[in-house]
Amino acid sequence: MVKKTLAIMAAGMGSRFGSLKQIQPVNGNFSIMDFSIYDAMQVGYNHIVFIVRDEIVELFKDRYANKLPKHISMDFVIQKNDLSDSRTRKKPWGTGHALLALKKTVTTDFTLINADDFYGRNAFQLMHDALFKDTNLNHYLVAYALKNTLSDNGTVSRGICHVDKNQNLFSIEELTAIMKNDAGEIISQTNLMSETLNPNSLVSMNFWGFKQSVFNVANDLFLKFLHTITDFEKDEFYITYIIKHLIENSPNSIQVLATDSSWFGMTYSADETSARENIQTHIDSNFYPKKLW
Repeated sequence: MVKKTLAIMAAGMGSRFGSLKQIQPVNGNFSIMDFSIYDAMQVGYNHIVFIVRDEIVELFKDRYANKLPKHISMDFVIQKNDLSDSRTRKKPWGTGHALLALKKTVTTDFTLINADDFYGRNAFQLMHDALFKDTNLNHYLVAYALKNTLSDNGTVSRGICHVDKNQNLFSIEELTAIMKNDAGEIISQTNLMSETLNPNSLVSMNFWGFKQSVFNVANDLFLKFLHTITDFEKDEFYITYIIKHLIENSPNSIQVLATDSSWFGMTYSADETSARENIQTHIDSNFYPKKLW
């Protein structure tokens, strides 16, 4: 059986949320991540890879051992904090390093997502059909309408995607402090300036589909990153560094797949209530069973 891999970035510290939100229950014992796994299985994914820290790997193994259907294979990849020269730090090196941690385990094209984001089944279907049914060398991004990615409990940062007529990504504009104002407009507030944003602008929520070639690119960029860091404990190697390099050096290599699904997540602890309500609505409509597995 051909492996159709979903890799999940679950090594985060959860500092803003205040706990290990990767496995924070939103319905019974099931987390947002569990609903993503369920959605992925429904559309054809058969290999789940958890990217975790060394301190929590046994927790994840205990949580998922013998729980998923037998045709679903699992791997646990540790995103290490230490480097080959024995230097180490307290927090992981960032999302780009999480991707690179997959290199020895993932040997096919793969999808990569955040653990604490609810993406919706349509997003998994779009990615599955594009990534595993084409024969070209494209990487992919599922992108959401900005209006469907806001939080009621604080500002958010989003990457605004700019695409050409063929839906190829040619830039991502990082904006911070995005929120709705009293007039219902979506704005980005920086210092004393505010910019009104198009609610239908496509944004990245870290839902990527990559070909194997991305590992060589990521490895080279991470080595360069290590020579340019200024704060050893805080600087992070982001996926956006890899994406920027691909855009600049391999034009038309990333295709954007637009979804009208609504995203939700748990950036803030107060987001947990709305996450629970959203999941319950899906269960009440029989879209999800009361027990996923």
